[in-house]
Amino acid sequence: MFAAAPKPRPSTDGSAANQRDGAVLAQPTDERMAAMVSSFAESLDRSLSDDTDQSPVALQKQASTEFKYRLLALPVALLVARWLTGTGFNMIAGMLAMLVHESGHAVTAWLAGRWAVPTLWFTMIGEHRSWFMVLLVTGAILFGGFQAWRARRWGWVCAAAAALLLQIDILNAPAPAAVVIFGGDGGALVLATILMATFYARRDSALAKSWGLRWGLLIIGALAFMHVYRTWSGPVENIPFGEIEGRGPSDPTLLTEMYGWSVFQLVDRYLLLARACFAAMGGMYLWGLASAYVAMRFLPPQQTYSSLETQSTR
Repeated sequence: MFAAAPKPRPSTDGSAANQRDGAVLAQPTDERMAAMVSSFAESLDRSLSDDTDQSPVALQKQASTEFKYRLLALPVALLVARWLTGTGFNMIAGMLAMLVHESGHAVTAWLAGRWAVPTLWFTMIGEHRSWFMVLLVTGAILFGGFQAWRARRWGWVCAAAAALLLQIDILNAPAPAAVVIFGGDGGALVLATILMATFYARRDSALAKSWGLRWGLLIIGALAFMHVYRTWSGPVENIPFGEIEGRGPSDPTLLTEMYGWSVFQLVDRYLLLARACFAAMGGMYLWGLASAYVAMRFLPPQQTYSSLETQSTR
């Protein structure tokens, strides 16, 4: 016998009504969430795209903001990095410095005509000069300089010429292996300076357009530079003489005991290189500040400092 299903009885506690109300409210809530996500995505896309506000007022504001960045970014980064390397944060700064330290060994070895593979904690380096490596590195420098010349990027042309002269000097050094060892902390100072110099890249470059990359490289460079500089500008007790567990003698030990450098020569050469890096930083700081100031004060509103920098490199 078939029995009809009983009709649902109305709930006395109003749960059925609440369920209906919840179903009605769920749709507007979902729509609001979708609208918020869509609005955020559109604003993010606008901030990352090149089609930003190009009105005269907006361009003038951009130039003023850039002037403030260039006025404060580098000195504040160096001062804060100097302070942090004297605190418990020095361990993190040391890890960042180790990356550029090993990269310094590798780059110096390549310029000396030796193969090298940097890792996080040590660099594998060939014992003998390879003329294949010499030709490969020379060809890479010449090719880069030629491309810079074709693009009329005279700053990069000068950088390629300096790299070529440095390669010739290292190849003719009486003890190239000592130069490669020195290139650990020495290369760290130079590479950290280059990382900080990327902050002054032209505004139409990928480096300048990426906010996180631009500021991140500045911070990493400042921390690494100050970690190394603090070692060689502080007491002699800070210099890591002795054995490194599992790796053998440290770089300062090798330079003093195997190659006959005195401690005074060792410290003096690192500090001389550090002062040269400070001078380079001062030059790029003044140039960046001057170009931003000219763009902010004297260029027509339709022009930005990026156009000034583009004209100055041509």
